[in-house]
Amino acid sequence: MDVLPNLLPTFLAGRDCACPGCGYNLRDLRGTRCPECGDELVLQVGLMEPRQAGVIAGLIGLAAGAGMSGLLLGFLVILLVTRQAGGPDAGFVVVNLGGLVVEGTAIVIWLRNWRAIRRLKAGMTWVLVAACWGLTLTNLIVFSIFVR
Repeated sequence: MDVLPNLLPTFLAGRDCACPGCGYNLRDLRGTRCPECGDELVLQVGLMEPRQAGVIAGLIGLAAGAGMSGLLLGFLVILLVTRQAGGPDAGFVVVNLGGLVVEGTAIVIWLRNWRAIRRLKAGMTWVLVAACWGLTLTNLIVFSIFVR
């Protein structure tokens, strides 16, 4: 697969560069494997500043909703442990647990598709970001309606 196998050793000749796997200094490497960890190394071109604003904004939106639900459930646990509440309100638990599960699942899906989302056209990425924040807003509205 490697058409020009001598480019990596040429690049590393006289240059300090850490192995991305173990941190070993690859200066003057003669092959394509790290002598410390044995991982195969490749020389590749990457974006200096990859487009990550959208994917980060979406993740923040989802994390805000999951964090809200998680903190409220944590607050309920504290009240129960300190015996400042008679018992958990079923609506409170269901709404917050549901919000946490839905937003947590969305976070996992978002993280698994990070690169694919980053490669989308900017307009589509921002539509997905709006959907993430919309999900969090929906979580907040459902909480406001059903928990009193």
